[in-house]
Amino acid sequence: MFPRFSKRLLSGPKLALLINRNYTLLWLGGAISLIGDTLFTMTLILWVGTLLQNQSAAPLAVSGVALAAALPALLIGPFAGVFVDRWPKLRTMRLMDALRAVLVCSLLPISEPLPLPLAVKLTIIYLVVAAVSALSQFFTPATKAILKEVVPEEQLTRASALIVGAVTFGWALGPSCAGIFYVSLGAGWAIALNVASFACSWVLIGRMRVSAAESRASAQPTSLWHVLTELREGLRFIQGQLQLRTILLTQSLFSFGWGIVSVMAFFYITQNIHVPMSLFGLLSAAPPVGGILGALLVGRAAAKVGATSVYARAFLFAGVMIVVSTVPNQVIIDLVGFTLIGIATMQAEALVGSLVLFATPEQMVGRVFSTLGTVTALSSLLATFLSGYLSSTLLQGVVIHLPTGELNATNLLLIGAGVLIFAGGLHASRQFRKRQ
Repeated sequence: MFPRFSKRLLSGPKLALLINRNYTLLWLGGAISLIGDTLFTMTLILWVGTLLQNQSAAPLAVSGVALAAALPALLIGPFAGVFVDRWPKLRTMRLMDALRAVLVCSLLPISEPLPLPLAVKLTIIYLVVAAVSALSQFFTPATKAILKEVVPEEQLTRASALIVGAVTFGWALGPSCAGIFYVSLGAGWAIALNVASFACSWVLIGRMRVSAAESRASAQPTSLWHVLTELREGLRFIQGQLQLRTILLTQSLFSFGWGIVSVMAFFYITQNIHVPMSLFGLLSAAPPVGGILGALLVGRAAAKVGATSVYARAFLFAGVMIVVSTVPNQVIIDLVGFTLIGIATMQAEALVGSLVLFATPEQMVGRVFSTLGTVTALSSLLATFLSGYLSSTLLQGVVIHLPTGELNATNLLLIGAGVLIFAGGLHASRQFRKRQ
């Protein structure tokens, strides 16, 4: 079925292609897999929350899903980049798809009401999530690294923007559909759908055609010493490249700030501006909707003023808008502000891939992207912990009276997030000017 579909797609009009045949297959496989992933992740959260419904441990159990997904990025991510640089990218991606499909499929038996202890079910869920995340540490850098092979250099910005647009769409679609489908169909449907999405990605990526050089694996030894040596080489390379150093610090500040925003958004929307739960999705969808628009516009903006300028200005604008939007505690201002923040942040995120690829030789791409992913994951994880801790302890009960209204702990943390993101944009702007 899938091979016939891909043949029909590629024999159709050229307008059906995104940049070229190989990229179209890569984009389609990634987009389908991502939609499956987002629906699966949100359903897991709902599933775990339902298993512990009305129990005091429910929030901790739900956070365990996020922790199980985050830990492999911190522990495995940097080393995965070494192997991605050695291994054939297409084979790596297909192998990870196949293994992830098998792992996710193993959850199907416990999605039924089997007489298993709750602790056993949760342990299986956490182990599968962690294992799938570990495999993704190989898949994701390989996907980014192969862009240099399948996309002309002048099209890298557009290629990255299309991928970010698909990611944004997936994360906008997943949360809105997961709740409805989980209530009506249960957890098994999301597990089966995610397995099918990995299978679809496996087939589509298999239809890609790359050069013979890319299909050959490295013959170098793979001892721990060699892996650590190559990892150090990658870190030294990043340290010696102004553009990569700048991106690494800027993305770290953004991830930390955005981690705070992600944690505090629920409390801001439901408590500060008193939006009913029935309209929570509308406010939450504003940044992804803006993000899709930002991804569509970024190519034209980068061509007009330069990719580095757009990247730095986007974070400067986003930082200001987070502060401006969250201080007045007004719904209409927030709806417009969140949309503009989404446009700005996604423009910056759409440019990260191409900026890294422009500054990195092919043999280093896996290590650079893995290091970037690890550092940003750590920043986001720290922000998640610290914002929850501060809002519950040191800042609890703090209220600042202004002519525009009151600022509580949620406002103050969001203002801090905006300042951090603005600082990242300011750092990027100053560092990129040094190259000119």
